[in-house]
Amino acid sequence: MKVFVIGPSFIGKSTLVERLTGGRGVGTLRVEDERLRKLAEVFRPRKVTPMQITLIDSDALGKAYNENKPTRVFQELAEADAFLEVSGGLVGDFLSFTDTTLRFLSIESDVLSRRIERLKKEVAVGRGSERELRTLERALEAVEEGTPLYAVGFKEEELKVLRGLGLLSVKPRVILFNETPENRTPPDALSEVEAQGLPYVVANLKGEAPEELNRRVSEAILKATDTITFFTPGEKETKAWPLRRGGTVIEAAATIHNDLAKRFVRAEVIEWDKLVAAGGWKGAKERNWVRLEGRDYVVKDGDCVFIRAS
Repeated sequence: MKVFVIGPSFIGKSTLVERLTGGRGVGTLRVEDERLRKLAEVFRPRKVTPMQITLIDSDALGKAYNENKPTRVFQELAEADAFLEVSGGLVGDFLSFTDTTLRFLSIESDVLSRRIERLKKEVAVGRGSERELRTLERALEAVEEGTPLYAVGFKEEELKVLRGLGLLSVKPRVILFNETPENRTPPDALSEVEAQGLPYVVANLKGEAPEELNRRVSEAILKATDTITFFTPGEKETKAWPLRRGGTVIEAAATIHNDLAKRFVRAEVIEWDKLVAAGGWKGAKERNWVRLEGRDYVVKDGDCVFIRAS
């Protein structure tokens, strides 16, 4: 998962990435999970791998933002799976995220208008999708009214169309209010972020313990992206993986490796706490706790999965 850290200059983006990952500009956030630790105690693997989130410090909305070149901003930010936006900091601008929303909508209005114009021509000659056209027209209407796309209430099939275009306001976004001893988050900023329906974290980036900051930021990102965790416990490696809530075991297999999805036969599945209670796969099978599931099985948060492939 790629999460772009955005916000104005001198707001704390670089500090956040460095404190959470140890990297400069880009780094890996390792998501701490007590369930993974307990599984590792049972299997004693040679390697324990937590879920990982790539954080990328982006200046697209800071000093490099150019009102006359929105395409450049869109092309860079369209690669993000989600945004972590920092407000406050040394400059004390706790409402900068409102400008971001307006910039997103301005860029999307241009992108949607051009795509709709082309799609209308394709529909006229029988090559385009009328369903896609209706979705885009509804999205453009919302954007021009000042409504971010995440707040419109699109169905999943409509969201797939919008995600396919890389539209920015449909992407999950978490606001981090970076407090300092001199600058505290004002009530109007909290009221505004709640009015926009954006999840948020209030923290002192330099003063808070890295472990606590990791936990709170990770939880906010996973909740905003509707991401669950599944595990592949074993003696060689016990690993935590991300999956969008509602994802099937085939999608989980593809997350591990594309070949597993292509050659999928069945999946052995058990809840993590049952696997721990049984002392491993052998004990769980002896108790008949391990289920065999087909390709349409919807993975639950905390499931332990072993893929059988041809």
